[in-house]
Amino acid sequence: MKFDKTNLVLVTDEKQRLYFLGYHSTDGYVVLEKDITTLVIDNRYFHAAQQLLSPKGIKVVLGADYTYLKERINALKTDTVGIDFDVTTVRDCQKVEALGVKAVDVAAEIKECMLVKRQDELDNIAVACDIAEKSFNDILPLIKKGVTEREIANALEFNFKKYGASGTSFDTIVAFGKNAAIPHHETGDDKLNDDECVLIDFGCVYKGYCSDMTRTMFYGQPSKEFLDAYSAVLKANLKALDEIKEGMTGKQADAIARDVLRESGYDGYFTHSLGHGIGVNIHELPRLSPRSEDVLKNNMVFSDEPGVYFNDKFGIRIEDSCYMKDGKVVSFMKTTKELILLPRK
Repeated sequence: MKFDKTNLVLVTDEKQRLYFLGYHSTDGYVVLEKDITTLVIDNRYFHAAQQLLSPKGIKVVLGADYTYLKERINALKTDTVGIDFDVTTVRDCQKVEALGVKAVDVAAEIKECMLVKRQDELDNIAVACDIAEKSFNDILPLIKKGVTEREIANALEFNFKKYGASGTSFDTIVAFGKNAAIPHHETGDDKLNDDECVLIDFGCVYKGYCSDMTRTMFYGQPSKEFLDAYSAVLKANLKALDEIKEGMTGKQADAIARDVLRESGYDGYFTHSLGHGIGVNIHELPRLSPRSEDVLKNNMVFSDEPGVYFNDKFGIRIEDSCYMKDGKVVSFMKTTKELILLPRK
């Protein structure tokens, strides 16, 4: 990988190490040069890392400090080291500059590098999405009067592990009734009552890659107000999937869904962006938001998640993880987005 500001880059962030190595190292650091990627790791992980990474052409060096980085600084006769200022700690930055070089910010270049996914990344995200859907379908029979939000979240997360995920992409959101009007509700011990909506926002991690999905259901008999709002959100989700094209900006993509909700009178209740990038991080580029100039390209992965929220009443969000293929949007998800009416039990 080539960086404009320097010929030597230090990567300390765990998720970025995973991206550049294709290997999850809980410790160590990565040094990037034009044609060389090196993992510096201590003796606890050295032999395992060497066995896995050496066949890929990645160099593995035994070490626990910045001695190797200093060696490369001297060998290249460089006076700069690139660092992602967004994720690197001040302490690490100070340690680098103590080696006699200037730390320069390469955050934008790293984000740009991670923006368009390789096929192996798409494959891992597809599996993460499949696990999320299987786990979701399995917990539907558990959603009944008296169950708590936390119980549903725990059951869902147990299934993630059962189907091969390493964990969650983010804290699972289970929101009953008026709690669903809070887009990032903190899952608690509220119990489900008759005639309440159920919003579940969830995702899991497979080989370091995330999935993200939201479904909104109803336990009992929904009101016309709820049904009308659900229909509008579903229409916005589907229209975005159908009309977003390669070459659009994030702003143009967001407008497709937002215009649908505006036509139905719900635009004032759509309080967040249409979507965000997904990869080793649950939030990456591209941004699909009212001000985003990010240009959508093939093999980018992002969410499509319009929603509306009515304080002290209910909230509705429908979300798929998607990617650009042959200039169009393809959803990783197969689960129905028609309103699921959960039978009273």
